[in-house]
Amino acid sequence: MALLAFLAIGVALHRVPTARLTAISRLEYLQLLTMGAFVAGTTVSLFFAFERTSIATVLIVFYTFPLWVAIAAVPVFGEHLGRDKLIAIVIAGSGLVLLLAAPGAGEGVDLPGVLLALVASFCQVGFALVGSGGFRSVPPLQAATLLRSFALAIYGLVLVPVVIVVGRGATVFDPLEASGAWALIVAAGVIGAAIPAVLVIAGYRRVGPTRGAVLMLVEPVTGVVLAALLLAEQPTWPRLVGGVLVLAGAALVQRAPVSGPRPETRVAAEP
Repeated sequence: MALLAFLAIGVALHRVPTARLTAISRLEYLQLLTMGAFVAGTTVSLFFAFERTSIATVLIVFYTFPLWVAIAAVPVFGEHLGRDKLIAIVIAGSGLVLLLAAPGAGEGVDLPGVLLALVASFCQVGFALVGSGGFRSVPPLQAATLLRSFALAIYGLVLVPVVIVVGRGATVFDPLEASGAWALIVAAGVIGAAIPAVLVIAGYRRVGPTRGAVLMLVEPVTGVVLAALLLAEQPTWPRLVGGVLVLAGAALVQRAPVSGPRPETRVAAEP
């Protein structure tokens, strides 16, 4: 709803470009639908993974996706990893392990939970690859609105029936009855979903899948900082060192030269 509101306001003010729905090709609609499926798959897989195993374990497995993106971008976009990118990924990955596996991050490993986290990771890989080179005629805000609408439809068709089958259908609307829940839902929807959805698509288009994926490793660092500021969770030295390594890896991958054709080059060459 927030994305739709942003889009409507932007169009009304003539500040946001849009593509006519009839001008969007079938392939682009299929790509947007696929992106919606990746969003839904990521969210649902992480939700059930967190139910089964520790947060640290889930996040460590999930944030392996930059490595898979870097590998997949070689045959898909003709990118070359190169020494600099490999070093950046190793540094950022090492920092991520320190950041999330430090004492206090949680204990317990469950194989189904790990597999669910891996599914979420692969969904994020698909999101990065399709988002970098797909639906190029659709501006980022409009694209984010469409793909999130498709994801919402998938939630309704898949997740709600699953919740009902497992006997928790009566609890679906419980959060809405809590005092102040709507304010939190709106804040989470706007700040945690709507705005990032647009920026991620725009970012992938500008820097490519590999750089974009590695830069997203900054997210756990942000989580640790916010936890310290808002929840009074004091980070340990291993976590601080891990955060520095993640940021260093993100900075290095930005300095690495781009090799191989960019995603937009390939798309532009398509008939």
